[in-house]
Amino acid sequence: MKPNRLSTKKHTLRFAVILSALVLTGCASTQSTTSSTSASSASSTVSTVSTSEESGADETDSTGGAMNGTIGSVIEANLSFKNKDFYIDYSTEDTVKIDLSAPKEADGVKVSGSTVTITEAGTYVLSGTLTDGQVIIDAGDEDDVRLVLENASITCTTTAPIYAKNADKVIISLPENTESTVTDTVTGTDGNDALTAAIFAKCDLSVNGTGTLNVNANANDGITSEDKLKITGGVLNITSADDGLVGKDAVLIKDGTVHITASGNGIKSTKSEADKGYVYIGGGTVNITAEQDGIQAETSVLISAGEVNVTAGSGANGEQKTGNAMFGGAQSTTTDETLSTKGIKAEAALDITGGTVTVDSADDSLHSNDSMTVSGGGITVKSGDDGLHADNTLTIEDGTIVVEESCEGLEAIDLTINGGTIDVTASDDGLNAAGSSVDGGFGTAGADTLTVNGGTLTVNASGDGLDSNGALTINGGKVYVSGPTGDDNGTFDCDGVFTINGGVVLGTGSSGMLKTPTTDSKQNTISVSCTGSAGDTVEVKGADGNTLVSVVAPKSFTNVTFSTPDITEGETYTVYVNGTEAASEACSGVVSGATGMGSFGGGPGNMGGQAPNGGMGGQMPNGNGGTPPQMPGNTSDT
Repeated sequence: MKPNRLSTKKHTLRFAVILSALVLTGCASTQSTTSSTSASSASSTVSTVSTSEESGADETDSTGGAMNGTIGSVIEANLSFKNKDFYIDYSTEDTVKIDLSAPKEADGVKVSGSTVTITEAGTYVLSGTLTDGQVIIDAGDEDDVRLVLENASITCTTTAPIYAKNADKVIISLPENTESTVTDTVTGTDGNDALTAAIFAKCDLSVNGTGTLNVNANANDGITSEDKLKITGGVLNITSADDGLVGKDAVLIKDGTVHITASGNGIKSTKSEADKGYVYIGGGTVNITAEQDGIQAETSVLISAGEVNVTAGSGANGEQKTGNAMFGGAQSTTTDETLSTKGIKAEAALDITGGTVTVDSADDSLHSNDSMTVSGGGITVKSGDDGLHADNTLTIEDGTIVVEESCEGLEAIDLTINGGTIDVTASDDGLNAAGSSVDGGFGTAGADTLTVNGGTLTVNASGDGLDSNGALTINGGKVYVSGPTGDDNGTFDCDGVFTINGGVVLGTGSSGMLKTPTTDSKQNTISVSCTGSAGDTVEVKGADGNTLVSVVAPKSFTNVTFSTPDITEGETYTVYVNGTEAASEACSGVVSGATGMGSFGGGPGNMGGQAPNGGMGGQMPNGNGGTPPQMPGNTSDT
């Protein structure tokens, strides 16, 4: 058990503003009728409404997708796309064509050597090759400038190849069956301003279409907007010396396919105002390989649809972790302690309501410095540290979560599971509630809470299976825990009150640190001593011979603890291992069978039959957590 793994840093006012207005219901998401979408995997909390293009491309807003969590109404109100953010057929429009191989001046176009400057609103079709040159957009404050890249190639050895210096919005359109390339060499400047990306915009920037854009950012970032960066289509292949996509106000992705290989962060938003600094993904496919964080937001990360694949810091095995979990957990051996290699990281809130998220990260796979909520979608992670980690609250309402590899699977001060299907493999604790400022440790109950109200939870942990530095409460759901094989940890562990009030619970593990629920639980529990090996089928049957619960054990065990609503006082229950009777026990009260010494603290109500909660014996065990439980197909209850 790790008494105080979590940070207790105080959050600034900007995050309090974001989180103060809780959003309990979703609002509609819309998309252009001309754009393709991959929003079929969206959470049911997000509906789809067509955008009326007749209302005018410059005026019609379409809500980008609602989150059903803790992000706050301030950000939610800004998840919007306009019709002009989506691809529009330009063949019927008045356009200005620019042959970059031999650029000429025209209405709204100035040419000086290899520099092409666009000075007015309009649609400009760029084709050909501009060698060691630059395209500048320097239009009016209210002007929208659309660049249509028709197999254009722009390279520059002295500055940003595309520089949106001034406009209301710049839109880069990628027509079907076209492939364009932008390549830089050094970070340019404009006066005192550094142009830190191959495509650099001081205004809002949108990318749309179905064509391909290759960005070779040899100097710094791939694409940067100092305002909002929106992607609603196209195939973007970005290789960057630092970050891939940067939207200082926000990054919003609605559709398209984005491939990023970054020596820094994959996607980043940096402003700290209440309505800025967030990353939203509501569709499309995003593939990120980053040496640092995959996605990093100064405020919130919001995912409602689409497919997100992240490898950060060379993955879970990219950075070796060592150290004693009892005194700070896994420690990085890297020489640069400031390097962050998390998969998806948010300062304020991380909300996932739909889509598919896959992360392989050297540090935490999903991380929030405050809150995290999962209410839909599918999440699969491998982590060199924690699978899902929130410094404050982690709430799972629905969805599917698979933690294939981790030091600790799920961790937060207050960890609540209300629904969903969760499968965790951990080399230390499976679920850990720790980090409260009122955190007891060494047997003294803290303010941390681990609560299971519903869903299906399968845990394979080499440390404690379910661990709380405060209270551990199971009110419902299905809970299957394979705990440690050594006697220095327990299948269940807490420093406060452990209660089982409902649900189906089956735990297998060692006997040395055995902990059973308190007698004020509302549901009966039986604990028996019996042995088994990895791959054995464990069944619990009632006196009538009916199976109450069964599971395939992923590791060896010497104790079985079980609780179901069907356990009745006075009846005898039998544990079978591979069909052979291994132990039986009559229910004589709320807790029957094998018992331990009790907790070190937590009041008289917590002394009735529990084994010690770990004390000094909470070292991180060796090994990789064993074979994951065969679940749900090989786990049943009746």
